Amino acid sequence: MPLTEVPEHVRRFVVEAIDSVPELEALLLLRTARDRGWSPEDAGARLYVSLPVATHVLAALTARGLLVAEDGAFRYAPARQELEAVIADLATAYSAHLIAVTRLIHGKPAPSVRQFADAFRLRKET
Repeated sequence: MPLTEVPEHVRRFVVEAIDSVPELEALLLLRTARDRGWSPEDAGARLYVSLPVATHVLAALTARGLLVAEDGAFRYAPARQELEAVIADLATAYSAHLIAVTRLIHGKPAPSVRQFADAFRLRKET
């Protein structure tokens, strides 16, 4: 399945905000039950990942402004309104083009490689 099947704005969001399939699936899971607070244990059980993985995934999505943490539970709450539409389109793309979306995620450089590259990016003087 070609990546062109996935809309450009969705591809850009995945490249910028999603580092793994468990992150994607956690985001979509919490989106479907947006009023529910999810503990790492509950999310891990639903996603079939270990507690450490679930904890890491939820913390990463929270740090990116996609979830909020309240009293040890995580809830879907994108920090910016425009993310709602992008995440809805991501959910549609993932259900229709699962292989293309997962290839996009797996084809990304590791976060540590991106952080290393960012350290050498020229910054505009202010």
